[in-house]
Amino acid sequence: MSFEISFGNRKRRAYEAADKSRRGKAFRNAKSTGVNNEVAGALVTLRDRSRHMARNNGWARRAIEAITKHTIGEGIQPAPDADLETIKQVKKIWTAWAGKTACDWYGKTTFYGLQELAMRSIAEGGDVLIVRHWVMPDQDNPLPIKLQIIEGDQLDHTRNGYNEYGYCRLGVQFDNDGRLIGYWIYEYHPGDSYIFATAIQSKYFPKEDVLHAFEVLRPGQVRGLPFGVSAFMKQSDFSDYEDAQLVKQKVAACFAAFVLGSEDMGLDNDNEDGQKGIERLQPGIIEHLGSAETVEFANPPSVSDYDAYAARILQGVAAAYGITYEMLTMDYSKVNFTSGRMAKIDVTANFKSWQYNMIVPQICAPVWDWFVKACIIKGELTGYIPADWTAPRIQQLDPVRETDAQVKRIQSGLATISETLREMGREPEEFFTEYKQDMDRLQKLGITIESVTLPSTKNDTNG
Repeated sequence: MSFEISFGNRKRRAYEAADKSRRGKAFRNAKSTGVNNEVAGALVTLRDRSRHMARNNGWARRAIEAITKHTIGEGIQPAPDADLETIKQVKKIWTAWAGKTACDWYGKTTFYGLQELAMRSIAEGGDVLIVRHWVMPDQDNPLPIKLQIIEGDQLDHTRNGYNEYGYCRLGVQFDNDGRLIGYWIYEYHPGDSYIFATAIQSKYFPKEDVLHAFEVLRPGQVRGLPFGVSAFMKQSDFSDYEDAQLVKQKVAACFAAFVLGSEDMGLDNDNEDGQKGIERLQPGIIEHLGSAETVEFANPPSVSDYDAYAARILQGVAAAYGITYEMLTMDYSKVNFTSGRMAKIDVTANFKSWQYNMIVPQICAPVWDWFVKACIIKGELTGYIPADWTAPRIQQLDPVRETDAQVKRIQSGLATISETLREMGREPEEFFTEYKQDMDRLQKLGITIESVTLPSTKNDTNG
């Protein structure tokens, strides 16, 4: 319930945006509802529509793909913070577990593949769950844990209200003080049918064994929504518009010419198929309309304004998903270096936010804690090892200019060589080891870096 205080007989509001007359009718559905009430009433519908469009609408599929690939790329990599020998030991265990399918409950992908799958599930379905399972180590898995990734559909949104643990909201369990303590999860996807399970009940899982990742847009939000929801109706209408344009052109192409004449022919005479008049359309039809005939060629409708209109609509769709028009359409015909650089800077902020404000704190860091704990239980480590996370590098538009900028950042002390290497997708320890091997080899052969130049460069310099 909301109240507005009016002073005197003032008829005009200080804020025109708060006007409730005819001009303000477009905001009649604007309510002061809590975020979880809004999510509860729309989650299932929006999730279903998002997946429907990802299956049947090429623009929606491309938007989800662009968000996923640019956010995760080759994977967000850990950088352990310890002495060199400990780092080597930890990286070896991590590679054997996370760099292979040993970490995946289903044995299909690596931890970096799970990152990509999680990001796709968040963008398309709103949220994702990762459940930790304790297992016995074997020759394929060096650690006693595996990660099971499941869709947000299995988080029971019908669980609401007070219970023996405290209170529940959309399947997320809190204690009486409002602290998160667990989740109510279906054992199977509620949209699948199983012969041995005609009805399934959600089970309680403590938060220590579950990761729940989604984009938090409002304080107190407990469930996530699919990306691009503000453009769902626009995408649907634009898809209908595209179909209408296609049908219009097909129909226009069916009539090549009309034969005009008297009215005593046509409808009473059967054609060679035994049908009266035209019952179906096909390209190149010439319709006879009378006996005293003249020919008038068809003038199909044009679609000269289609490209401009489609571009404007797709710009709005791209903005709703948080990506650029060029990323959505893969049309770079009107991009130069300056505009491309500005667009890259603008949209990179979104990708960095999804990486370091969502994927790293909600998935990567907790999984690392699970990993270290498993190593301690197994006896591989004696104490906790912290780690930083580095997202994959963003592809350079101009390698010469951008490399020069990276060198200047390092020289001015604004970045480290290791940090820059991780941004480029290289593991610093491996890089330095390989670099030293190359330097030793060159020194042994009597070759220096300065001597490795092209003959044309020397000739140009001498000339």
